[in-house]
Parts: sequence; structure tokens; C-alpha cells
Amino acid sequence: MNDRSFLVLMVGLVLLFAAGGYGVASCGERTRIPVVRHTPRPGREVDPPAPASQMAIVKKTSFSTSATMKREAVFAAEADGALVFSRLGEPAPGDWLFSFPEPGQTFQDYRLLAGLNRKTARRKTLHLLPYRDLDRRQRRVLRPLREYLSIFFESEVKLLPFERLNRSWYDAAREQYRAGEIAAYLASRVQPGSLGLFGLTSHDLYALRLNFVFGLALLTHRAGIYSVHRYGQEPKLLLRRTLKLAGHEIGHMFGLKHCVFYKCTMNGTNSLEEMARQPLHLCPVCHRKLQWNLRFDAARRYRRLAAFYKRHGLER
Repeated sequence: MNDRSFLVLMVGLVLLFAAGGYGVASCGERTRIPVVRHTPRPGREVDPPAPASQMAIVKKTSFSTSATMKREAVFAAEADGALVFSRLGEPAPGDWLFSFPEPGQTFQDYRLLAGLNRKTARRKTLHLLPYRDLDRRQRRVLRPLREYLSIFFESEVKLLPFERLNRSWYDAAREQYRAGEIAAYLASRVQPGSLGLFGLTSHDLYALRLNFVFGLALLTHRAGIYSVHRYGQEPKLLLRRTLKLAGHEIGHMFGLKHCVFYKCTMNGTNSLEEMARQPLHLCPVCHRKLQWNLRFDAARRYRRLAAFYKRHGLER
């Protein structure tokens, strides 16, 4: 589904899901590792030149047993003809879920997540920290990015002054920065009244043995670091990719794990090709999680998103 059909889609979905009438059975599984990594590639200690995907393909796999059970429960709850969202198909070689058969997260799983980042009267602002390595074209994305995130998360977004990345985070052998160390540093700077602190850089990032990561968010520590290094310079494509990345990664900062149900901005992405298949919007399962957390008016939010897409030529 393209983003142009957002408003029509959500009129029905707001009534169907916001009232709490959408339930799924949960297997109760949780991911033990609190760090959610994105778009990594399989690889060696030294990254191969410009690898196309983050993770190496080790074996052929389908959805995990847990994910399959949760998907069946979610799809069984669909009202006939009520949904126009596309179900996520079986993972293919090179896809995120092919390499990482994650269990999925239902709404019930989400509500039980320990340490969940909740919006309150005192904690209501997101903070965006741009790094000085961003070039002029990349910096032009900051204003629409701030506007988009304020709509997407129905929260105030403050743009902080530019800073420099610490060279101690740089791995000279790989010519990349260590995303985990940057995210941990940012987590130490999160203020009590902040919903989250996220940094944006043009430098390439990696985590553990992954070839690279587009970004890395700490699931319960309200911090993350994201890179536009691989997003190119074509203005509209750069903007679309940056919006997807930020919406996805900050979604993790609110406790949303990778979606295994529908085509959704919370789908894991292992490459730019897979990211191109990922929409800007949330599916009904992930939308319900975020709405429950942030307590926004869903219809108003979708009207504002539709207007934003139109202004920036992102209807398709």
C-alpha cells in the first residue's frame, strides 16, 4: 500500500482498533537483548567494501514458530474487508527476517514490556542531536525531519546544537564508527524530562559482527544513533529514507520491536532494497501500541501526516 491512501485507510482503522476491539493471542515471548540493531550485514571482522546488506545469509529459514502463532492470531482477528494493509510475506534470502527469525510482538506483549518508555506530563519532548559531519544537503533534511517526527509521535521535537563525534568511537581498521558506544554515551545524557535523545550522522556505523547498521536504538534507555551515510544525495529519496529510519528507530525507543505481521515502518530492514519495500506508516498492530502509549487522536494524526506527505511530494 502506498502512503497516498493513508487517510482513507485510517478512517476505518481508527474505529476498528483505537477502541480496543482488536485483540490477539500472545505467546508471551520476549527478546532478552535490550539493544535493537538495524540493517546490519553478515560479515567478517573487517567490513567488505560497500556491502549491500548488513547480515550474511547462513541458512534458509521462515518465520519462527512463535511469530507464526502470533501472525495466525492477528490475521484471524481481521474484520472481513476492513483491512487494506498488506500482510508481510515469507522472508526471502537477504531479508531481515531470513537472517533473524524474530518472535514478533503483539499488543499484549508490548504492554508487558519491562522499562517501557511512556509519555507523561513531565516527559514529553524528543531531542534530535545532529553531528557536524552532515553536509549541506543532508542538513536540509533536519527541518522536515523535525516536523515529521513531531507529527508521527505527536510530541514536541527539539533540535539541539551541532556536535562532533568523538574519535575514540572510530574503528580505523573498518573505517566505521561503533554504534553501540555512541548510543551508550547518548543514553548517559538523556534528561529525566526527555522522551529520548537521538543522534544523526553521515558517518558509516557498525555493531558487533554486522557489516554496517543504518541505526541502533536502545530499547529501554531512550537513546539511539542513526546514519544517512548510505542514503545517497537525491533530495527526495534522501528525505524519504531518513524519515523511515528515524520513525523506525525512535519507534524502538518507545518499545516497539520489529513487526512480523504487515508491511510496516517497524519491519526489520537488512538492505536499501528491503527498505524500499517498507512503507512510512505503521500497521494496525504497531499503531495501536503507539496510540496506547502516547494517547494521541489517531484521525488528527493521520490527517496531519497526509498533509505532510503532500507538501513534500511523498504521497507515493
